[in-house]
Amino acid sequence: MRVQVITVPYRYDERNDGLGLGPQALVDAGLVRVLQRLGLELAEPVDVMLPDEDRVDGPISENIGRLGSYTAERVATARNDGLGALVLAGDDTASIGVVAGLQEAHGAGARIGIVWLDAHGDFNTPETSYSGILAGMPVAILAGLAGPIWRGSAGLEAPVPTDRILIVGPRELDEKEEALLRSTDVHLLTSKDIRAADALHRAVTRLAENVDLISLHIDLDVLDPSLVPSASTPARDGMLIQEAASAIKCILASGKVAAISIAGLNPGAGARGKRSVASTLSLAEMGLAEWTLNPGAAE
Repeated sequence: MRVQVITVPYRYDERNDGLGLGPQALVDAGLVRVLQRLGLELAEPVDVMLPDEDRVDGPISENIGRLGSYTAERVATARNDGLGALVLAGDDTASIGVVAGLQEAHGAGARIGIVWLDAHGDFNTPETSYSGILAGMPVAILAGLAGPIWRGSAGLEAPVPTDRILIVGPRELDEKEEALLRSTDVHLLTSKDIRAADALHRAVTRLAENVDLISLHIDLDVLDPSLVPSASTPARDGMLIQEAASAIKCILASGKVAAISIAGLNPGAGARGKRSVASTLSLAEMGLAEWTLNPGAAE
């Protein structure tokens, strides 16, 4: 499997701020060597940057979208070169650019599915959100339920139908967010659900039968806070590394994963940050070895 590592070192549109330090921390900690030991063939990592001249004074969502357009460009290039895309992002907002890049490479009509591993649903809209936090909205943005400026700036040509979205592992959902989720065709597997025998396998199998490509997004707060103690949005009773790795292996075994994004690593806070980095490396080492198939790779 040939893979392009793409770093998006931003928290929202701020470079190397907080979570934006996570991508480089992973590279510095030896993630590339870990992946190479797994047998993955890696191209030289590439970085995404939002030029100052492309920034606007308007809504922050437009700047995040413009950053996403550069992420999309990198993802599309990787796909057109026949590589899987591994995106190391600061926060979950980078996912819009990842999916936009898959559409750019494979066409707006490509049947793209999303598997979203997270302690939260990230399915809020400005109308349902109590906090207004943009990082709690990416899946709803991808589904076309909000954020037209954000989607347009990122170059996301078509929303992802909700029956092609699988959210795995949430244990904290806002009341209005959950009501919105339940009104759609999103398949939701809570952290309790996935511990049931074959529940995740059945859900992934069903999704894989209806899509050509999958974008797998991993927010590290899906892990238990004891494993990522520097997490910005911790939620108790999370997955152990082995549980999360097994979930990732199950998803990769579908043979449909074209892009993987990893977000939510805060490498600061001293020993807590070091613990979080070490847990992320362990998760990558245990989970990504099954990434051996590259669906829809351009010849």
